[in-house]
Amino acid sequence: MTALLWTLRYEALMAARRKIVWGAVLPLALLSLLLAATSPVVTGHGDPAARTGAAAVLVNTLCTLGVGLALADRLRRDIEARGMPELLAATPARLLPRTAGALAGPLLTALGPVAALFLLYATVVSATSGTLAPLGSAAIALTTAVLPAALLVTALAGLLGVLLPVAAARAVTAVLWLWACHFPPTFSPLPTATGTVLSPLGGYALVAWAHAPHVWATRQGTGALRPAVSDTTALLNVALVLAMAAVCYALGHLVARATHHGAS
Repeated sequence: MTALLWTLRYEALMAARRKIVWGAVLPLALLSLLLAATSPVVTGHGDPAARTGAAAVLVNTLCTLGVGLALADRLRRDIEARGMPELLAATPARLLPRTAGALAGPLLTALGPVAALFLLYATVVSATSGTLAPLGSAAIALTTAVLPAALLVTALAGLLGVLLPVAAARAVTAVLWLWACHFPPTFSPLPTATGTVLSPLGGYALVAWAHAPHVWATRQGTGALRPAVSDTTALLNVALVLAMAAVCYALGHLVARATHHGAS
């Protein structure tokens, strides 16, 4: 536990010192709040919890992408930090705490301000509406949609970051993210993950548990990957996003390790 906490603290502080983390995440977080306060897509709902659920869609679209873009070069920097992998491997800390801390630390730094601002928004909505439902909706959305999506986009961007130049990796990540979240089948001429249980937008979880409008689940599509919204399909959506994140994370580290050994 001590090794995990020390690694998490170190990685979080290192991430906090990087301008790209704040430059990519904070503007998108503020834009999300501005849209949540002004866009009819959010403000048009009479139910305060539904407004918070719709705002969570904005947060999970813009802010989560910002987190991934900010951390796209994390694995590449580990490769280019000569001697650092060997130094960490020589410490008495076990691999699992070091790996968990290295993943959670930067994510905590990048996602923390997003969560704080979104909870502040939900608190204001709760206070003005006289109900705690929006605050509960925001907490559920952060846990079941935003966090899994952030894990996936960070792992995907990190994998692309060791396969491509960082700028190209960020561009490809943005395109893939929008394709998976906001290319509904009625709009896209190509097969799309949008509106399916594979979508990192977490529409099924947001609709089932965070009171988001129903349209954000299936996006008016049909088929085996677009079942009706239920607790079971919401759990399936979350599980698949986490599974894809684990695969991307494992592949990223395998490629990074092979690249590091090849350069040694």
